[in-house]
Amino acid sequence: MNTTSKDSDLAQWHQCIANLLDSESDSERIYELLRGAEALVRGNSSMAILYPADGPPEITHHRLLANEQLSTQVDRYIEGAYLFDPFYRAAVDENKQGFYLLREVAPDAFAQTEYFRRYYREANLGDEGCYLLRGENGIIASLSIGRASDLGSGRFSSHEVSLLKSLLPIVESVLRKWIYNYHRSGSQIETFGKRLESALENFGSSLLTKRECEVLHMTMRGHSIKSMAEKLDASVDTIKTHRKNIYSKLDVTSQSELFYLFISALRHHSGTDPDPLTSLEK
Repeated sequence: MNTTSKDSDLAQWHQCIANLLDSESDSERIYELLRGAEALVRGNSSMAILYPADGPPEITHHRLLANEQLSTQVDRYIEGAYLFDPFYRAAVDENKQGFYLLREVAPDAFAQTEYFRRYYREANLGDEGCYLLRGENGIIASLSIGRASDLGSGRFSSHEVSLLKSLLPIVESVLRKWIYNYHRSGSQIETFGKRLESALENFGSSLLTKRECEVLHMTMRGHSIKSMAEKLDASVDTIKTHRKNIYSKLDVTSQSELFYLFISALRHHSGTDPDPLTSLEK
């Protein structure tokens, strides 16, 4: 990048800061922040999401790539696909906060999952970084910046990653205020989030053993057989046997079919039975 380009990028970022200072609402601040961060690293996709502990995710801002579909990236995500989002799982399962690249939080076989196929490969999304902040009452806020695969290498360079990390203090300040105002407004919606987490935790429990359920969930999130063996302190052959039994009992043949079986079960789940699969059997 030449000096002229760097000066132009810096000027755009300074204008972003000026716009942030003049913004009177969370929505305006987040819009300016996303636009400024995108321009700084040649990003062309971004999203702002709030995950209330007792409500569905709220995607308040999104700029999609040409290949991304609103029904998939927003509607289906909110309906339950978000449970397999590596950034969301990192915040919920590992209490992560800060800035992370997808490759830093995704399981080792994530590229083989249906989630990756739908939300990255088919969308032509080559790289993504995400800011995560945990707030009061379990609320999680995230801002993600993405880049299309056909833009250069698709991946952010080490310099661009450093730039995104350097924005963390101002991003955290904006997100902290966003969470505070959201919490103060009392915008909690029933127990949707907890219900879906419970549905995922109990998915397959009416047909599978406890260990088979553990293997099922790790498979759907993108862990390889080797990774599962290490985390569950079992042999590779044992994990293979568990997975074979899971596919047989659930009458599926692939990870892709498992993903859509879960999404279908969620749509029919009344919450009466812990395992959403029972809703499909009735």
